Amino acid sequence: MKTFHFLSGLPRTGSTVLESLLNQNPDVYVTPTSPLLHLLNKNQEEFNNCPEGVANRFPDMLTNMSRGMIEGCWEHRSEPIIIDKHRGWGKNMPATTVVFGKEIKMIATIRDIPSIMASWLTLIRNQPNNFIKRTVVEKGFEPTEDNMMAEMWFGHVLDCVESVAMARKTASNRMMEINYDDFVTNPKKQLLRIEGFLELPSFDYDVNNVENNNQNNDYEAFGFNDMHKIRPKIEKIAKHPKDILGQSLYDRFVALEKDYLG
Repeated sequence: MKTFHFLSGLPRTGSTVLESLLNQNPDVYVTPTSPLLHLLNKNQEEFNNCPEGVANRFPDMLTNMSRGMIEGCWEHRSEPIIIDKHRGWGKNMPATTVVFGKEIKMIATIRDIPSIMASWLTLIRNQPNNFIKRTVVEKGFEPTEDNMMAEMWFGHVLDCVESVAMARKTASNRMMEINYDDFVTNPKKQLLRIEGFLELPSFDYDVNNVENNNQNNDYEAFGFNDMHKIRPKIEKIAKHPKDILGQSLYDRFVALEKDYLG
């Protein structure tokens, strides 16, 4: 039986770097973005809708299948501790207690929303043939930066923000937030916090030699190349988000930060 934890939070917040660092620990496997939550939801949906399930209700069967999926999903990994990564865990924390049969702890990487959106805009500018631009055009709008940022916010970032907000309300006692700025300023301190919170075996992490060994087909899955590319040394090099977004977009996302995350 493996020990499970979750990695969730907001996009563009250093979760891939954190994943790569924790994977230096031989007892820990932090997954790339995992299909487990999606498959558990689909399994429940199909079970509840299929004629055989409607005709003969056996709730224990669904529970048994779900727990079989959980144990089987990462059985090919030798590490005893699995940290399953998905942005949606935060919205599903009460349900995970039922499905897993225990209270699962979650670490969540966070960052101010203007900086998140500035990071996305940098990616969009560097990769003009991206899926956000194509989506905006397909919807009949001009691919201006304002329109692309609106599509990114409503189509991709907002759900993650709501997931963090929901986790704060429903599972604050088993959730630890890792602030991006704190992490890049003193990664070893944040790693010690995580070790204590998740009760991980202690390990001396090399923060100056970080490598992402998980294979991510970013373009096929997410519409951007190298979305999970990381630098070997942890350091903050990002500009102030206002310098990237401009005053109008910056003010808009500052306001959204207050509305959703306080």
